[in-house]
Amino acid sequence: MGHRNLPGRLLRSALVIAAGSMLLTGAASAQTLRTVINADIRGLMPGRSPDISTGSVLQNVYEGLVAWRADGSVAPMLADKIETSDEGRSYTFTLRDGITFHNGAPLTAKEVVWTWTRFLDPKSAWPCRGNFDGSNAIKVETVEALDDRRVVFHLASPSGAFLSAMARADCDSTAIAHPASVDADGNWIAAIGTGPFKLAEWRKGQFVELARFDAYKPRSEAADGLAGAKAAKVEKIRFELIPDAQATKLALFQGKIDIWPEADSNQIKELQQNPAVSVVSTPFSAIYALPFQTRDPALADPRIRQAINYAIDRQSMSAALVDGKVPPSGSLIPATSSYYGAVEKTGAEFDPAKAKALLAQAGYKGERIVILTNKQNAIMADTAIYVQSMLRAVGLNAEVEMLEFGAQFERYYAGRYQMMVWNVTPYLDPLFIVERFTGGQGAPGRQALGQSQGARAAEEPLRRERRRQAPGAL
Repeated sequence: MGHRNLPGRLLRSALVIAAGSMLLTGAASAQTLRTVINADIRGLMPGRSPDISTGSVLQNVYEGLVAWRADGSVAPMLADKIETSDEGRSYTFTLRDGITFHNGAPLTAKEVVWTWTRFLDPKSAWPCRGNFDGSNAIKVETVEALDDRRVVFHLASPSGAFLSAMARADCDSTAIAHPASVDADGNWIAAIGTGPFKLAEWRKGQFVELARFDAYKPRSEAADGLAGAKAAKVEKIRFELIPDAQATKLALFQGKIDIWPEADSNQIKELQQNPAVSVVSTPFSAIYALPFQTRDPALADPRIRQAINYAIDRQSMSAALVDGKVPPSGSLIPATSSYYGAVEKTGAEFDPAKAKALLAQAGYKGERIVILTNKQNAIMADTAIYVQSMLRAVGLNAEVEMLEFGAQFERYYAGRYQMMVWNVTPYLDPLFIVERFTGGQGAPGRQALGQSQGARAAEEPLRRERRRQAPGAL
């Protein structure tokens, strides 16, 4: 599978707060904060799904041994100390004292071993397993409890990226769970973590409710990204499932929700004109890519894929979708990354004449090409419509198929599609971006298959750079 990047480099996230919600005030401690997710969570296992809805819930419930700071560096979380030995092949984590799970059980090394044994078990179908089973650069050979507070990870070879891989947000920081979270058959029936909130109720298709964990023990450092001190400012958080943006806006205006974490960009102007709400925006990295399945007969010819690239006017899409606030890009490396340079600024040229010439050379005869997207993410849905019109303008028989996010998620990881609009997690360490799109067709552990040897060559300096970083104690 290849990809062509869309103009998703730096978006502006809008946090919309209903007036009178008393968010983060002293009075809020006695209230339930009502917010929204646009799709149901996909399970209770940490790292079960990289979608925003699941992560927004589970990252309040679970914590890992480490976590990412806002700048992408790694900080201890459940770990008090991290030491390396055996030339960087062994990482020993000393756990913080006095940490308890939501069921009152103390956190010990044996729960870390239990969680990671389940993570690495192929039967668990943990999506993040490919990051640690040798499919990519890191292989965890064993996880061993030395005593109640110390656990050691033995790697097949040294890796300067190991701690950053553990901290990945899309893996919920490889969070530690209590064994009581699963039943006798290994099914996840509960979410028993150590986070500031515990799962109170999950009514599928309706809402998820979290309750403050009064025995939570925060870290002493200031909050920084997903790391540092956490404080539960409200007694409960209720995540209402509202798939449609218009319905979410109506719920906000009617006072049925207090906060809309990521309002659609096309809603912002109207929201700003309403005196009943406050809008706070902040820039963040995002990558909206257009992956395509190179095994598909209609897309097997590279000239067809090149034609698609030249047919897309990213500049006009940026103007229409995000008021021109996002610069066009053809790279998987976010513009906010220190690795973003002259090469990454190329590849987004709009040339419909060249697109038509390439289609003629390839002998394209109007084969149908379906672009998958979902209704839960408005930018993804709108992007698919814009791309469809641009492809049709150069003679491609493009159609859009709307799916529920869960269905699109399954199709993406199974490779069952021709094209789709997909939101790629924008890691601050680009190694974890490019490795998802490199490797031969059928390579194990790849979340996306089949990039060129040139892409593999582009990835190798990043791998070498990570390996040069000698692992040390935190």
